[in-house]
Amino acid sequence: MSARLEAAAEALLLLAIVLGPWPYGSAADPARYGLAALVLFAVALFALGRAIAAEGLPWLTLPAAALPALALVQMTVGASTAPEWTAEAGLVLAAMLAALVFWSDRARDRAAAVRLAGAVLAVCAAEAVFGAVQWSLAPDRVYGHATPSVTTPFGSYVNHNHFAGLLEMGIVLAAAMTLGLARLRGGATPGAVGLAGLAFGLVAVQVASRSRGGLVALAAGLLVAGGLWAYAASRRSGARLRAAPLAAGILVVLAFGLAVVPEGTRAHLATILPGRPDSSGDYRLDVAHDTLRLWTAHPTLGAGLGAYGDAFPAFKTAHGEVRTTHAEDDALELLAEGGLAGVVIVVWLAALAARGLADRLRHGRDPFRKSIAVGAAGAVAALAVHSLFDFNLRLPANALVFASLLGLAASAREPGRRAGGRALPAAVALALAALGAASAWRAAGAVAFERALRDADPQMQVAALDRLLGRHPYLAEAHRARALAWRDLALGRTGFAGPRLERAERDLGAALRLRPAWGEAWADLGWTRWMRGDLAGARAAIDRALSLDRTHPHIVEAREQLLARLDAAGTPRTDTPK
Repeated sequence: MSARLEAAAEALLLLAIVLGPWPYGSAADPARYGLAALVLFAVALFALGRAIAAEGLPWLTLPAAALPALALVQMTVGASTAPEWTAEAGLVLAAMLAALVFWSDRARDRAAAVRLAGAVLAVCAAEAVFGAVQWSLAPDRVYGHATPSVTTPFGSYVNHNHFAGLLEMGIVLAAAMTLGLARLRGGATPGAVGLAGLAFGLVAVQVASRSRGGLVALAAGLLVAGGLWAYAASRRSGARLRAAPLAAGILVVLAFGLAVVPEGTRAHLATILPGRPDSSGDYRLDVAHDTLRLWTAHPTLGAGLGAYGDAFPAFKTAHGEVRTTHAEDDALELLAEGGLAGVVIVVWLAALAARGLADRLRHGRDPFRKSIAVGAAGAVAALAVHSLFDFNLRLPANALVFASLLGLAASAREPGRRAGGRALPAAVALALAALGAASAWRAAGAVAFERALRDADPQMQVAALDRLLGRHPYLAEAHRARALAWRDLALGRTGFAGPRLERAERDLGAALRLRPAWGEAWADLGWTRWMRGDLAGARAAIDRALSLDRTHPHIVEAREQLLARLDAAGTPRTDTPK
């Protein structure tokens, strides 16, 4: 029974890895929480199997559980700037870390490790083919569509950096497996040649995506994988590490990718060399500086996991025309959201993973299995480096591959210490099943919310949102949308304006209880109160909006317009909040 449950869990997780990238990297809420639900239910089966067998769970379970637990602590003590988003981040984190724990145990089996690596390479290859074809036909579209969210698309991703993030993991994994298979078979076999061809093909498409961060990350990942491979080989044969062949091989791979892309792409990638080539570099540096200011305001527990989008605007000093929802640096974003507590948990998790990898490299006797571990570690290093100047780990599809490969790299030859016997795995299975149900419910709410907004008529929107919020009252955006619909219905209808504006204000209050630092909702509340005749309340709300989001051009403009109307009504103007 336990073996069947574990096999079912593996099949579901492999399915999640293969499906994850296609709905725009699973970035939109329906796909994000649907993917998380699938992963959580899968690992719940694994935990149930361990409970039945009374075998306990991998020791890695403890630090993995600590990070979602931090989200719960932040909400409990009021440390989160946006409790709704912290709860949702906890769901996704639980799913990704559950996958990591599963593969750290399951990938001790060679066949399971090969299946995981094969699934990652298969989805990377499919994305590369799709991306290359779509790029040649319509480089500014995804699935034939162009929307405001599609900025610099490639493959099924709306941002080419995230496409590059996925492929760089596949490239490093394929390159390491090529060496391992050649070593195992004693030469260039058809399998090794096929893996090498796949690696070179992925390199060509990854470089064609024009991701400068992706190129740097690819080089870093190959260096890490090469160094680990040389270390593992030297441990077995006693030979010294040879840096020259390693460096030459990496240069050949990168040179091939640069050689097969157009001159314009090479020129764009060459702008890495000057350091700060354009406004993109200035933007990233400014955001990094302001993110550190956010962290210093919440140094220990952070501003709330997942809450960066609401917490950051109060500390933003420039680039108001850009809605900054991520720090363009996953490490800084973790520091700002999780504080020192989050960093300590991640270091704890990384240390235990490194211990498992070291055991595999020191004592493993199968060169192909070691090459898979080396490739997984190099792939993880590549995306980690890329995440120093992007937010790849906030894309659920990429985060799932990253977590799975980290688990693969961390899988030691022997089981090691176990946590619990029968009771702990049973409790974990119940907890993961409950979180999976919550994530599935959140995905259903996201789908229903999108449907509710399709009808532009305010009255129809109110009716649809009434039904939605009756089932999903935790959706702050739905409360705000219904408030704006009620406000639209109040315009020009004197007899019904009062009750409708009262409903609008009540909905905005509900939204702000879920996301207290949401500047746009505070600005909406200011206008709603002005329409109700509450001039003092209107001023207080609009001032609050500006203090939370000083650089938002629409909030700045709305405040000036509202203050002008308050002046006309004879209400004294207040100073701009500091």
